[in-house]
Amino acid sequence: MVRQKLWLISISFLAWGCEDPPKEKPNEAASAVAAAKPEPAPEPSKPSAPTLFIDEQGPRVGMESANLNEPGGRQKLAEIIANVRGHLSAGDVRLNVDRKAKPEWVAAYLTELGKQQVSQVSVRTPSRPDFPLEVIFAPEERAVQAPPCTVVAMITEDRGTAVWKLSGGTAGKRPKGMAGPDLSMTQDSIARLAKACNGGGALIVSGAKGVEWGLVYDLAASAKMIPGTRFDLVVAPSRTPTPGHKVELGP
Repeated sequence: MVRQKLWLISISFLAWGCEDPPKEKPNEAASAVAAAKPEPAPEPSKPSAPTLFIDEQGPRVGMESANLNEPGGRQKLAEIIANVRGHLSAGDVRLNVDRKAKPEWVAAYLTELGKQQVSQVSVRTPSRPDFPLEVIFAPEERAVQAPPCTVVAMITEDRGTAVWKLSGGTAGKRPKGMAGPDLSMTQDSIARLAKACNGGGALIVSGAKGVEWGLVYDLAASAKMIPGTRFDLVVAPSRTPTPGHKVELGP
């Protein structure tokens, strides 16, 4: 009897020693590996492109502004634009301009963008519902070699319009309409001169002293809608032209 009990005890020990150790569940093992593996450091966020705009106070780049009515204002504008040159692309630059801005501010802004190798700028200004939301403008420097027959269109001091050739000559004038410049009649004058200049090419648009940018934008937008007429360049000159006189472009 004693021998039989010893034999049973030996069998129990052997059976216990042969059992496999408990295995980890697959989910538990994966969790342990994931916990041990360090997470990659998050990539630093890229700074967003600053907004380029001109309000009734003057030019701005993001939170930076330049007062062009003060000495050194033009240099300040050049600096704040140069500081964001990394965000400027020749084919994707947008400038938002308030209607009450001065046309010479827009010309200065476009010139400084041109110095940063920007060849065209999408200028957006609130306008009539039937006009384009934005018009592509070019820095003045790009029109320096424009042919003498290039069309010049201007909003005059009395809110009429004048249209003539870059080289000078008689200006076709249209009086003010019931609600501002008569742009429909002005389109006829622009189309006639553009046809005589190989269909268009470039268009110079400006406003007399005291004319707000919104009216100049309307003039450019209406010209872009003339059937059969194409303007590859639209330019706002830095110097206010005189109707019928030769227009000097560039610095």
